[in-house]
Amino acid sequence: MPVAVQVVSSPPVSPTPAPYKPGEYSPEAAYGDFRDQLFKDGWAVVPKAFSEENAKAYASKGHDFLESHNLGYDRNDPLTFQAHLLPTVSRGGLVNLYGVGQEQFAWDVRQEQGIIDVFSKIWGTEELLVSMDAVNLSVPLSQTDPKNAGVFEPWAHTDQSPNRQFFHCIQGIANLAPNGPDDGGLMVLQGSKELFNEVFEKFDHQKGEGWTDIDSYHHTPEMLDWLVNEKGCVWHKVCADAGDLILWDSRTVHYGAPPVGQKARTAVYICYKPAALITPERLALRVECIEKLWTTTHDPILFRVIDEKNTPSDSIRPYPAKPVLSARGRQLAGIDAY
Repeated sequence: MPVAVQVVSSPPVSPTPAPYKPGEYSPEAAYGDFRDQLFKDGWAVVPKAFSEENAKAYASKGHDFLESHNLGYDRNDPLTFQAHLLPTVSRGGLVNLYGVGQEQFAWDVRQEQGIIDVFSKIWGTEELLVSMDAVNLSVPLSQTDPKNAGVFEPWAHTDQSPNRQFFHCIQGIANLAPNGPDDGGLMVLQGSKELFNEVFEKFDHQKGEGWTDIDSYHHTPEMLDWLVNEKGCVWHKVCADAGDLILWDSRTVHYGAPPVGQKARTAVYICYKPAALITPERLALRVECIEKLWTTTHDPILFRVIDEKNTPSDSIRPYPAKPVLSARGRQLAGIDAY
């Protein structure tokens, strides 16, 4: 599978905010819901956050997206499950080019009330902004084909800068198709959230001139060896059904695994944060992203914009039409104020 070089434009990074926590968060609290596992283990699955029927419809739109590139992929023909018949994606099936973050089906997922309610519980407010992040469209590929070298290798990382040593972000995956053990999906390093600060202190000598404020860090082999063999962290494959919402704390080491069975993986990456955290300048940039059909990284507040100038010319597919949003969706987008 071809791997896109993710070139990201760099609007000025906002100063590191003061530590903030969700409205009711307390390590000692017992909520009686998904938050107990989320705050303890760094990940959780919320079953049936939206309907299975809607999930299947969104998944079909994802395959429409792949087929619309006119490269030869046909969801009903396994013989077309080949890398050269697919648009360019990153490891783990992540698609973040071609204006995909502004696709109508992605916005329809973001406007699902059940998903919004989950993040409202996390943050203690209904006044949220949502990410305009990538999607995951993982078609099963041959593990023995040398052209797919690297596709199945783990790419352990956190989506949080080493300089933000506090609770910062909860990420999500809206699951559009069942993810069993062989169907690809989120791999989490159980126990790594609590060691987020310690691992960077332990390997301070690897930071060179300093850790950046970009919320993405790929752990070195030495870091992973220490986490697993010295601290006892264990890799865990998160399984979920269509319509489930997968959550994880950005301090948790993780990666997206491609399917090794016969089923495709379809999902939308999704993340909400309190609207009160954003600056007027970044709010204006959000609106510009929608107008220009730009995709962003996961954080709705401190996002970066995917540089579409380097989109491969492997498709004649036009960019999507500007998405149609509900009144609630326009607030989540940042177009209309709360």
